[in-house]
Amino acid sequence: MRKRKHQPFTKRRRYKPMTTRKLSTRDLAVFEFLWLWKVATSQMLSLVAFRGKSPWWLYKALRQLEKEQFILRLPAGRNIEQELWTLTDHGFEVFLMDRDDIKNYRYRVHAPSHDFLATCLQLGDYWQTDVDKTYITEQMLASLAPSNFPKELREIQEHVPDGITIFNGGVKTATIGYEVDLNLKDEERYKFTQKYYNTVNPVLVVWLVKNEWMARRIREACLCDWEFSADVMQKKFAFVLVDDFKKRVWGAEVIDGIYKGASLRKLHVNVLQSLGKTDPNTEQNTMKDYFFQKYKSPQKLIA
Repeated sequence: MRKRKHQPFTKRRRYKPMTTRKLSTRDLAVFEFLWLWKVATSQMLSLVAFRGKSPWWLYKALRQLEKEQFILRLPAGRNIEQELWTLTDHGFEVFLMDRDDIKNYRYRVHAPSHDFLATCLQLGDYWQTDVDKTYITEQMLASLAPSNFPKELREIQEHVPDGITIFNGGVKTATIGYEVDLNLKDEERYKFTQKYYNTVNPVLVVWLVKNEWMARRIREACLCDWEFSADVMQKKFAFVLVDDFKKRVWGAEVIDGIYKGASLRKLHVNVLQSLGKTDPNTEQNTMKDYFFQKYKSPQKLIA
């Protein structure tokens, strides 16, 4: 008997209750955040839905959602030591109940380490501040209708960025693109990346890579097409090492080019200043403890 080929999850399925408990607004906030960003640590979810609650309360709340099969715990990997949460089929179905704008029904995380680093890179120090910004995630670009975004963000269909943030300055706006590469892709892929940003015309593209060799190869691949000059490449692209980012988050420094030695924090401050905005002074309040928390158990968190 011929086996049926596996079909991707593209159609909405009927929701079947797995618990008699009434879901709270906190629970729904967890589902929405995990759909939008794909993965998150417990500490990140504490800011999203459980602010003011104790670590032990957070621990029990997340494990209850896990037991009810709304969320799934992912094991630590080679590139990420933290325990991450993601949505299940069941949690995604609940999320869909409040959305009628989803064009492509997708939510599964295929590369947890990559997706988590991309999330942390884009959120950075400004996530919990009042900086006027609009986050556009890879999930949004791949799931929502193109009419939801500025035309230039969807004109090149062959590339979807890992993240786009638009900083609003009243009269002017500034766009920053975010890319993460833990493994080098085919050279042709980077040509589409170059074409994408040539169309979008961001003020900056922050690129997280494993080592300096990868950064050089990516620069070379993007420069293969004459649409991008070496001068534009120097001004637009800032490469940062993954290990440095995990240690210092937005304190991590650019490894080459005209921005060499400048921190990600400084680059973002420059963007705000170009819009006539004031930096929220986040240097003493970085997000490392939320993104890359060393301890997992509530007992150690309390201590």
